[in-house]
Amino acid sequence: MARYTKIKTEVHAEKAILRLREMKKRGKDFTPVFEEAKVAMRAWNAANFAQNGLPSGSLWNALDAGYGSWKMTHFPGVPPMVRTGRLFRSLSSLQGPPNVIEPLSAEFGTAVEYAKFHQYGTTKMAKRKVVFEPPLFARRLANAAAAHQANGKFSSSSMMVN
Repeated sequence: MARYTKIKTEVHAEKAILRLREMKKRGKDFTPVFEEAKVAMRAWNAANFAQNGLPSGSLWNALDAGYGSWKMTHFPGVPPMVRTGRLFRSLSSLQGPPNVIEPLSAEFGTAVEYAKFHQYGTTKMAKRKVVFEPPLFARRLANAAAAHQANGKFSSSSMMVN
């Protein structure tokens, strides 16, 4: 007569199941990550103006002599690319359209109508990149999103690119 050996095991996976449910819930809303991304982008945009486009990787050309002297006369002490401050304020605040944060996506930019002329240039104006993605920003955003989903927290300073 054959004898059977039984092994009884119990799996207590309640904590794992709870964590997976929480991860699933966080995976439907990345708003906290996008809010921090917005803070970082505002800082990068302000730095781009302060440093003549250096952060965007496209150092802004000097103004032509005629416009440069007119600007110095009418707007002394104002940095390049800032005449009224409207474009600078738009990009350093990222308020209003087209700046939208939704649970699964975010868009940052400016609705200032003449931004496109600076961004792409014209036959009479050099291209000056005012809207840009900082180097390594997408990777850092992805890492922050993964940390948010896995743990429910991430380092907001990880969004800033050195």
